[in-house]
Amino acid sequence: MEERRIPNLLLHVVFQQVSDLMGEKSLAMLLRQSSLSTYIDNPPSADESPAITVQEYSSLLAQIYELFGPRGSRAIFAQGGRKGGQELRRLHPTRYNLAGAALKLLPENKRIELILQKVEEEGTALYGNPHHLREEDDAFYMEIHACPYCAEIARRAREGGPDVSHPVCHIATAVYQEMVEWGTGHSHPVQETACIALGDPVCVFRVAK
Repeated sequence: MEERRIPNLLLHVVFQQVSDLMGEKSLAMLLRQSSLSTYIDNPPSADESPAITVQEYSSLLAQIYELFGPRGSRAIFAQGGRKGGQELRRLHPTRYNLAGAALKLLPENKRIELILQKVEEEGTALYGNPHHLREEDDAFYMEIHACPYCAEIARRAREGGPDVSHPVCHIATAVYQEMVEWGTGHSHPVQETACIALGDPVCVFRVAK
């Protein structure tokens, strides 16, 4: 079976954030170090056509973490996550416009639940790994198994690469923040409370009610 591939849109967003925050030369250096130099003169399109594999994407994120450090990579990942959520709505205007209209009729906690259920489904379909949503009294919790955002960062840390002292899955955190804010009209704090890169069995994200 052919390995699952991410859409070009995700690459487009990540590359754009690296270019905007770190400069074109830094982007070119990143692409060469990630064995993706073909994209230097042929940038990915902002659509859903297939691009690199999920494993290659995870390796790219790890290379960003190594090259720009915890602070620089966090800025890239966080802005990329927010932009990614916005771009998904741009590519599927009918789906999200209808959802937005329906959400306005529901209580706020139900809006959050439905939004996160959709993100849960799309995340599992996109990366091929389980995403599980659960609700508690004060918050919703999303669990990601075999998390592609930190899998390679975690592996490299175990093998002597850069140390990881804080959760690193800022892309997912930002996606949840962006989508919940869009669906409710205001922000809800999102925090990664467990991360595979820190030795936890799964990555867990807390979305406050």
